[in-house]
Amino acid sequence: MIRLHRGLTILVAMWAFTGATAAAEPKFDADGCAVDFDPQTDYFPTKSDVAFSDNFSVEYSGHFKVVTVARPFPGGAAERYILVQCGTPEPALEPDLAAAPRITIPVRSLFVGSTSENPALVAIGAVDAVTGVAQKDLIATPEILAHVQSDATVQYHGAGVFDVEAVVAAAPDVLMAGGSGEPELQRIAAAGIPVVNFADWQDSSPLGRAEWVKFLGLFFNAEQKANAAFDEVTKQYQTAQALVVDVESADRPLVLSGQPFGGIFFAAGGRSFVAQFIKDAGGTYLFADDTSTGSFQIGDLERLIVAAREADVWIQASMNYRSLADIADDDPRLAELPAAKNGAVWIPDALKGSNGGVEFYELGTMRPDLVLMDLISIFHPEKLPGRQRVFYRSITLDQDSAKAVERHIKNPLYH
Repeated sequence: MIRLHRGLTILVAMWAFTGATAAAEPKFDADGCAVDFDPQTDYFPTKSDVAFSDNFSVEYSGHFKVVTVARPFPGGAAERYILVQCGTPEPALEPDLAAAPRITIPVRSLFVGSTSENPALVAIGAVDAVTGVAQKDLIATPEILAHVQSDATVQYHGAGVFDVEAVVAAAPDVLMAGGSGEPELQRIAAAGIPVVNFADWQDSSPLGRAEWVKFLGLFFNAEQKANAAFDEVTKQYQTAQALVVDVESADRPLVLSGQPFGGIFFAAGGRSFVAQFIKDAGGTYLFADDTSTGSFQIGDLERLIVAAREADVWIQASMNYRSLADIADDDPRLAELPAAKNGAVWIPDALKGSNGGVEFYELGTMRPDLVLMDLISIFHPEKLPGRQRVFYRSITLDQDSAKAVERHIKNPLYH
């Protein structure tokens, strides 16, 4: 009998134990479904961690994922969804998850309810899974627009009418709603079609909203692509932010954000993603003390005029503005604001899809780094000399915005 040193004996035993219990590598067929199911195998070796969003989270458990949306729509209770790897059995779940929708992944057929999902679908390579969209003429992302025009894609919310029957007849794997809480969605869910709320707009930070590319990636087992896309955006955003982080308060322009409608001015909330953009771009927001995470209304325009008299810059202004005269048509007092008279009124509609859809509401959500660099070039042009803005145009300075759009489409940072 060969005697081993005690320490070596323990080490050999550990090797033997590890070898006997090590989980096998997951096996998948050509459709991405598991074969030869093994309950000890981790079917999601690449995972996503949520770092910036405070509105969704994910827990991995062998062959299924539990995804939670904290605020699926205003006033709505948190929702959870069970994502089960195809080719694996129904998981045994705790009672509190019994009513959660079960969704087989990777998803093959997706109805898209929010245009902000579009750039993320491109980033994770899931364009071909789109079989339905809410409204085709609102789409700006070129790849999605080309797909829905050339494919038999269902439009289920055209002209403001929600066609529940069209959705039920198409029977997609998932309807990815836009976080609106529409009553028609309950009817669709009752028909057995999983309804998921893509509620990126309820995140109040630019990077939190952009991180929803990871949310979509969970449904396609595309964590690797989603992580890579978001990591690059985060890197670019933080690099741009560093350009102005040390700018003194006295050198930060005072910024107004919002637009009038029907005699009411809708201003960005002081805790909104727009307010965060202003801060990160080296500006001071006029209503930074407000606690709203979305927009808030100013019914007394005189109050706004008084507050905005010191504003150096006005962003997120109405897309109807093409000149100072257009501002005066809304209210002559607005046209007298220093920012307006100086041409420092900026509208985020310079980049449009071929059908006129505004890319700020799609690509701008996925690429906050590009939005941030636009704003830095407006607030502190010396920090980004010669930068050609992607999304923003001035009512007086950017009359040739079409040429700017063409150059940016050719820029590899565009996607």
